[in-house]
Amino acid sequence: MAKINTIANNGLTIVENYNKLFEQIAKAKTVDDVRIMVASVRDFISVYKRVDKSMVNEIYDKLQNKLQDMVAENAFVYERMNNRVEEVRNRGYDYANEKDDTQAVQSKALQLMSLMPKVMNSNHANRITKILTDSINSGVIGSKAVLELLKYPAYADMVSTKIRERAFEGSKSSSEQAFDRLKEAELKEAEQGLASVYMQGFHLRNIEKQVNAFKKPSAWSSNEETA
Repeated sequence: MAKINTIANNGLTIVENYNKLFEQIAKAKTVDDVRIMVASVRDFISVYKRVDKSMVNEIYDKLQNKLQDMVAENAFVYERMNNRVEEVRNRGYDYANEKDDTQAVQSKALQLMSLMPKVMNSNHANRITKILTDSINSGVIGSKAVLELLKYPAYADMVSTKIRERAFEGSKSSSEQAFDRLKEAELKEAEQGLASVYMQGFHLRNIEKQVNAFKKPSAWSSNEETA
């Protein structure tokens, strides 16, 4: 039987390839790193499985352990980032420092009631819209007054969904608007980060499944000896 050549195509010995691959596995951090690492391990197994099963098994085990650690780390990071997203999403504005404008809002709401028609019908629709729009355009107090009308059944149906939405936005102070902008920016950033971590985990888990199949006979041609 011919002596088996322990020098691979890259000119390195099995020990040199083993050490190089061991270091490559240890340094892998990204999904791209993992894909390159897996391809290298697969080549190593293919070339050396008949030369030194012990080394091949050590490399295979090292790869599996590395992937398990990366999948576990990804799950930990995902949980932390998901908590971050929920924290930002549930963060509410603190109204404690806002000026009490209850009296002014009530006065404006009564003024609106005096201007509104007693009955809602198609003939009054444009008039109602103009009254409410003018109130919203007047500022925070006017917007809050429109929302105040929702508490009264006689007027609630006169405030359309579109007008309600405009009044809600118009009722916010400059501080609350700044808070909302900051919250939206933070939430977007946190959700993008979460999505990225999720995709990394998705790819890592798929690669882990492929690696777990390395030693199955179906992973190699039928005339090859599996390690």
